[in-house]
Amino acid sequence: MGQSSTGNSIGSLERAFDIIALLRERGSLTLTEIAEELGVPTSTVHVYLKTLEKGGFVTVEDRQYRNSLKFLEIGGQVRQQLDIYRAAAPVLTDIAGITGERAGLGVEESGKRVLIGAEDGRGAVSDNIPIGEFTELHWTGLGKCLLAHLPHERRESIITDNDLPRATENTITDPGRLREELSTIRERGFAVEDEERRDGIRSVDVPILTPEGEIIAAIGVTGPVNRFGAEQLSQYISLLQDKANEIKLKTVYY
Repeated sequence: MGQSSTGNSIGSLERAFDIIALLRERGSLTLTEIAEELGVPTSTVHVYLKTLEKGGFVTVEDRQYRNSLKFLEIGGQVRQQLDIYRAAAPVLTDIAGITGERAGLGVEESGKRVLIGAEDGRGAVSDNIPIGEFTELHWTGLGKCLLAHLPHERRESIITDNDLPRATENTITDPGRLREELSTIRERGFAVEDEERRDGIRSVDVPILTPEGEIIAAIGVTGPVNRFGAEQLSQYISLLQDKANEIKLKTVYY
């Protein structure tokens, strides 16, 4: 309940975060189920749950505990404070309207791709990816764009410290091949995600860079493989590059 053995973190906070993470993964659980999953006495878990409930972070119904919508409020406020989101939100709507597909906006945080914005066009195929999702950078076109344009040392740290888990048969899991892919992305100015995260799904994505070449975010269009042939990809790349420049101007100069 006090300092952890390392002296660098507070054990009670870590336990609270464990409960929040478990509920995020499982949806809802009873007190007993949470205690069993974490290997902690039910009396101890009950104290944590009551504290989280009092703070508005956990809610309970029919003895089932789940994370509350307070996290949605916090996340929404954090997102709204981001200059890149405010600049990109109307542009995502434009892209979705023009293409009819799903337009997405991602940033890098803690070595992951975070989806901070998405808009669905009239023919969009939803893959149920929630706003705010953290996922592996090498799984998605947005993530590969972000990773490709990070400073060299940061990029190498992420690659070497990550075991590059596989999502599909097409996921790039070899560090050498990933480095080649990232080099190609930097050279041509866009990334293609070819069923690397979800079977049957393809995307094309471009970076949003500062005038100095630093990565701010990435935007892209996602849809079924059969609607993303060479001709369509070429049209989307041109559109996305124009829109990325528009977002950059709004972010940097306004």
